[in-house]
Amino acid sequence: MTFQQLIFAVSVAKCASINKAAEQLYTHQSNVSNTLKQLEEELGIEIFQRTKKGVLVTNEGREFLNYAEDIIGRKSFVENLYAARHRGRKQYLRISSMRAYFLSTPMIHMQDTLTQPDFPPTYIRLEKRAFSDVLDDVENGRSDLGIVFIPKSQRRRMPRIASAKSLNYTELGESVISAVMREDHPAAEARSLEQITRYPYLIAEETENFDVFYDQRSESVTHLFEQPPNLVISCNESATLQDIAAHSDNFFLSCTPWKHSQHYAFTSFPLEGEGNTLVHYYVTRKNHTVSALLQEFLAELTTMF
Repeated sequence: MTFQQLIFAVSVAKCASINKAAEQLYTHQSNVSNTLKQLEEELGIEIFQRTKKGVLVTNEGREFLNYAEDIIGRKSFVENLYAARHRGRKQYLRISSMRAYFLSTPMIHMQDTLTQPDFPPTYIRLEKRAFSDVLDDVENGRSDLGIVFIPKSQRRRMPRIASAKSLNYTELGESVISAVMREDHPAAEARSLEQITRYPYLIAEETENFDVFYDQRSESVTHLFEQPPNLVISCNESATLQDIAAHSDNFFLSCTPWKHSQHYAFTSFPLEGEGNTLVHYYVTRKNHTVSALLQEFLAELTTMF
């Protein structure tokens, strides 16, 4: 398998046409078609279904294209990273977090420092990731800092995980899982989980694979609800689900009381029960020097908690 094959496959998927993809790639249609055929034969899967109106991505193809886009993106990132070093020395900060809120708030508070005229050229990469991905990013040097949380009942796991991955971990604080809905939701005043589960449930991170919220394999939500909601909507783009919640009687869950953007008028209430308490940590690699920039971010993060 080659990068050219990956690029051809991704281009065809975006164009939904081999001919249009060939035009964008400045090559012949037959070259693209033959390259895809070789790729499918090599992998033993059908990536595209050919129709008279163009091409359709198969279920197997959709999974493959997710990996292909990730590989292409990482290659581009590495190329741009080292090309930038020829234009002047930069300082870098890379942070992975299970929630975007823990990335944005400290960064907003650092803006005065980051935008000073004498501040050195800086590249900051912020990424929201699942629990295991955050730890892998830090362990393998893709991120300088990771921000994670686990149920309080499972906090004994953290020392074992950190030891196995050669990570330092520091507890930031605790929070309680909260139900979030629009302010004029019919169940907002009741502030009762029994009342709220009569309404559709929105899952904001389908890749989280974090059983305290839901079981990704079976789409079960029995971990949280004695009587699971009749309708469950899952999407990997939280802004979409916030928009749905803002204009309907759906609800979703947050790892903290709702402190996010006031673009929508949401209210929240904590879920009762000891099992709904979360413990938050930040993790760094052992024997890794913490830069001044990262120290400032950690100061803001700690203040937030």
